[in-house]
Amino acid sequence: MRSRLIFIAVLVGIFGAAAACSTSGAPPKDVEELAAALGQASGMVVKSDDIRWEPSRGLLADLFAGRFVLFLGSERASGPRDVYRARVRLSPDGTPLDVAAPHNLTSTPLGDDHALVVRGSHAAFATSAFGQEQSITALDLDGEGGENVTRSFADRVMAWITNLQQTGSGDGIGRVDVTLDDPAERAGLALGEKSLDVTLDDDPRRGTKTRSFRLDLDKGELLPPSPSGVHAEAGQHLPKRFIFWCVDTVRAVAWIGPMPVAWLEEKTFALRDTIKQTAFKITSNGEALAGEEDAPLPSVLDASQASADLGHWPPSPIRSMWKTPEPGEGEWEVPKQPWIKKLPTMGETPPSGFYRTFVRTDEERPYSRVLLVAMDMRQFDLEMEAGSEDPKPLTGPPGAGRIPRDPAIFTRVAAAFNGGFKTEHGSYGMMLNRRVLLPPVPGAATIILTKDARFGMGSWGTNKETGGIAGVENADILSFRQNLDPLLDGDKVNPAGRTQWGFTLPGTSMQTERSGICVTDAGHLIYAWGDDVSATTLGKAMKLAGCIYGMHLDMNPHHTGFLFTNITELRGRKYNSELLSAKMEIDNARYIEYAPKDFFYLTLHDPTPPPLDGAKWEVDAGVQPAPAWMPGLWRAKTTSLDVLEIEPSRASFRLRAGTSEPDAKTGTARAYDLSPDDAHRVLFALSLGASSPKHPRGLVTDGRVVLPMTNSDRTGVLAASEDGKLSISALSAQDTVSRSAAIAAHEDMAQLPMLVDDGKEVLPSQGKALAALGLSPQGRVFVVRAGAAIATSEFATALLRAGCTQAVVLDRGAGSPGAMARAGTATPPRSRNFDTTLYAMGKPLLPRGFRFEPVHPVEPPAPKKK
Repeated sequence: MRSRLIFIAVLVGIFGAAAACSTSGAPPKDVEELAAALGQASGMVVKSDDIRWEPSRGLLADLFAGRFVLFLGSERASGPRDVYRARVRLSPDGTPLDVAAPHNLTSTPLGDDHALVVRGSHAAFATSAFGQEQSITALDLDGEGGENVTRSFADRVMAWITNLQQTGSGDGIGRVDVTLDDPAERAGLALGEKSLDVTLDDDPRRGTKTRSFRLDLDKGELLPPSPSGVHAEAGQHLPKRFIFWCVDTVRAVAWIGPMPVAWLEEKTFALRDTIKQTAFKITSNGEALAGEEDAPLPSVLDASQASADLGHWPPSPIRSMWKTPEPGEGEWEVPKQPWIKKLPTMGETPPSGFYRTFVRTDEERPYSRVLLVAMDMRQFDLEMEAGSEDPKPLTGPPGAGRIPRDPAIFTRVAAAFNGGFKTEHGSYGMMLNRRVLLPPVPGAATIILTKDARFGMGSWGTNKETGGIAGVENADILSFRQNLDPLLDGDKVNPAGRTQWGFTLPGTSMQTERSGICVTDAGHLIYAWGDDVSATTLGKAMKLAGCIYGMHLDMNPHHTGFLFTNITELRGRKYNSELLSAKMEIDNARYIEYAPKDFFYLTLHDPTPPPLDGAKWEVDAGVQPAPAWMPGLWRAKTTSLDVLEIEPSRASFRLRAGTSEPDAKTGTARAYDLSPDDAHRVLFALSLGASSPKHPRGLVTDGRVVLPMTNSDRTGVLAASEDGKLSISALSAQDTVSRSAAIAAHEDMAQLPMLVDDGKEVLPSQGKALAALGLSPQGRVFVVRAGAAIATSEFATALLRAGCTQAVVLDRGAGSPGAMARAGTATPPRSRNFDTTLYAMGKPLLPRGFRFEPVHPVEPPAPKKK
């Protein structure tokens, strides 16, 4: 401890001497000269009207230590600006004498910091990017205060030195960032003594002209009422382990940089590895690998449909590559913590969402283990969060560094684990809820999260903007995170032949603590971790576990870890939190309280449909699609309506002709019955009625036209594609012929009155009906029925409130439209009906992970010539 304090004292002296000596330029005589002097000291372009003085600390302090000044600086004229802070020594009459070396407080190359205001001990500014206001930041110039959560004397000293290095003051600067989910066109700031008033001007075409809110500067909180989509997050100065603080502090010194630190790390870990290998050889009898006929490393086979109804869960046992497996090696087991989050029982009891095991894949180190955690991605939604320090965004504030404080989120969190590298170790991309912190790196291993709660893994393409992924729309990607090259792709470990996995010396790959994630062929997620592994060892473990794509996450002690969590309340720390392994060296409260680096977390998937006019959703009686523990059909009742909701991708659909449909005398064979496979998966049969001979309406079954589409501007087409997906579109008199000419094989269509088109009611309200069907953009299907005929406007209102943008009235003109037969009830579906019928067949719920391909992949480097 004494040696540590001596070291800290020496660093204090070095920084103090550096601060005293780092002045620049001759005494400036006026504000233009001051701007030039600040520009010379910072190497930036500084305008005189972008300079703001902080309060004076007295004549002597201003003369000898200097008075702080805030200013905006940019690399080029009219370029994006950052907020800088410098000390300017002043004569007793207020004349600037010299400028001390400035500090960049924001470092956001793509974000333009502007509208800088200072009043007393507070300052504020706005940050714009891509032509819109992205965030507002308030600064407490008196210091961090309660934001500095360090407690011990040594931690306080280290924090003081870090603050001096980063802000020019040992007390640091307090900071509250207000992020805007919905960016504005312009921002106006009015800084008071105790609060900051912000006015946002929006594009009038978006419907709202202005938004305003007030930030309490003392509490760092938004005062109610505040508009939705506006979030305030106070900064946090977290304690660091001494060794990591030393590493970060030394790296930040310009004339030292990261290479000497990497050299020292490599030598340290190499020595530790040599000692461990030598000790193992001395104390063990040796361990043999299994023969070629026993357990070769398998190639990944496409078996995604072999047990689709079970979702490939739990994972299959992993055969050891060693002749004598260790107890439990490759055998998946449920974690022993009894409090681990579980889905509520809704019918059947769901299986455990987590399974864990270990494997040994290092041929030179039989003692080296890789722990694996498999996560059932039918039960969980994957989320990510940026750290309070990394990634360092190119625009706007850093991440919150903790699990969201919304009870609807934190009470569903079941686990959390580390993310990727620091920004300085590759600047790998990250986007969080459509806000780009760092742009994507072409070719880098990437995990994406989509708005329909899926996740995908693959290598980014040549495009640097978001998008460019086959089968995934640009607007569907909510977040992404990147790190290095792929660790596993298909059946190839390290397909790019990378030799440097982390910021190490060229040609080295340290044996250290490493982590990674991968997606299996079935679509589940696996986290891999080892405390004495190489990147290749990690990749081999992923391959043995059945993964088809894997990426390296963070490395080294105190940076990696996996937590099981069960949070009741954050205040008072009313939660359980336990590490996957006692060898992991992170705190149990990491990710829950604060984390300096980005991380992932899993929440229990909530299958309950969105609220509908206060109606309570209940699991629908009758047969559910597999697995029965995750319901796919829900029912709710409003005052006059019975609503059935079918979850996205939980059913496929077919239309079959009713025997009472009129004969068009075309000789076309119409499909009355379902295929044998579909007939054994029916969930319900819904009557659409039948056409009258005088007013026939179009009907297509199994790709064949039964009745041609009729000319009408108030009808639509309910269609079931060849793969069983429903769609609704308006039918105009101009496209009746083209509709009949563009029918795909096995496609079904039924002409029905159009009720809602593009989110607007289109049918006259004086009509009456018994039932309607609507579709939401997310793929939800809603069937709304009434006990007696009611105005169609009531159906339209209910479906619009449910989020539907397209809907039809279930009435072909005659028959008994709206009647439903439900499998598993007293009124089961029949194979043939008088009325044309919409059948729903159960689809097994599949895990939501997938391997993606870029539209424009990065070409592999050409082989080197010998």
